[in-house]
Amino acid sequence: MIVHPLRTLALATLLLSFAAATAQEFDWERYEGTDIRFMMNRHPFTDWLEPLVPEFEALTGINVTLEVFPEDQFRQRRILEVSSGASTLDGYMVMPGQVGAQYLGANWIRFIDDLIADPSLTMPELDVDDFFGGALSTFEEDGRLYGLPLQIESSLLFYREDLFEQAGLEGPPETLEELREYAAALDEPERAGFAMRGRGAAATSQIVNLLYSFGGEWLDADGRSALASQESQEALRYYADLLRDYGPPGPATLHWAEVTSLYAQDQVAMIFDANVFRSIMEDPAQALDVVRENTRYAPLPAGPAGSVPGVLVWGLAINHASQNPEAAWYFIQWALSKENQIDTLMAGVPAARASAWDDEQFQATAPADWIDASQRSFDMGQPFWNPPVVPVAEVRDAYGLAIVAALEGQDVAQVLQQAAEEMDRIVERAGR
Repeated sequence: MIVHPLRTLALATLLLSFAAATAQEFDWERYEGTDIRFMMNRHPFTDWLEPLVPEFEALTGINVTLEVFPEDQFRQRRILEVSSGASTLDGYMVMPGQVGAQYLGANWIRFIDDLIADPSLTMPELDVDDFFGGALSTFEEDGRLYGLPLQIESSLLFYREDLFEQAGLEGPPETLEELREYAAALDEPERAGFAMRGRGAAATSQIVNLLYSFGGEWLDADGRSALASQESQEALRYYADLLRDYGPPGPATLHWAEVTSLYAQDQVAMIFDANVFRSIMEDPAQALDVVRENTRYAPLPAGPAGSVPGVLVWGLAINHASQNPEAAWYFIQWALSKENQIDTLMAGVPAARASAWDDEQFQATAPADWIDASQRSFDMGQPFWNPPVVPVAEVRDAYGLAIVAALEGQDVAQVLQQAAEEMDRIVERAGR
């Protein structure tokens, strides 16, 4: 037999190329028969997802167990499992702004860059860049990803277009200084000019929008509290003056329920709170007709550092101890596919993909200015609406005391210095 070296080499090269191409081909049935377990918060996303799990099982042959608990119980059970190193828990819902620092520091969460980079494990249409920047960055640590976002929420300015016209105000305020001027022009004995949360720790998720927009941060470059910085002082002083001068009585008693109720009942002209509360302003059982017919939406007006809203993100992640990370990854990318994110959004959950918000069917269901303001906020948002430390609740409590004190007229520099010192003590005791 005559051997032709060149022909043999060409054939070998062809076979190797074919083998490589075959190895790189994504196959939904690759992990057929695998059992995976996800722990989920009882959340509107979970309500949407549960009845669709059989579709994923039929597509992949992967058997999925969803364990769903009310939020407080969910958080307790999740930390018990991940801290024990249990390998039978494959994935879970997670809010990085709440526990990201803790879970990363304890090595309880798996980075997914290797999975994304492997074309045999990642569906070609995943399109990570389709997720809003403010949502995706929440899952970034040192340039690596440890999960994907399923929903994103930000806060917007809700305002009454009819009252603006009566006061001769054109369009929404573009800067925080203009917001103060608008509040002054709209403030009347029977209707306050502006309102936002002021009830201690509950207010921190909203005032953080001002903190960032004044150029402030939770932490300085050395990892210590930055709450006493000049920028932080300016933000809190602006906030306290605005609510004392043009807000409803007792601003330190206001949580989101009070803020939205006051607005819905025509007792305040503008509020700043979560975009998801649009549903209240469109509900005849909760909002007066004049409010429902005249409410408009805009992004956070810009401060000295621009408009930098905080964004709240839930997502899905893989347990570091999972023995089935690939099958868990299949479930995550299916659940958060472009098609499913459109369905999620139509079900009332603010999806984290830009393409879902651009969908014509969805756009026909919501006000154009609300969609635009939300999308702009998602893109420019800062993911750490909570302090990026392990003892989140304790730090929020310390900051909340400073917020209430400022609303009561105490010296801003002094109360923030006290809050910063307490924050450092709390973090040092917790070890992070």
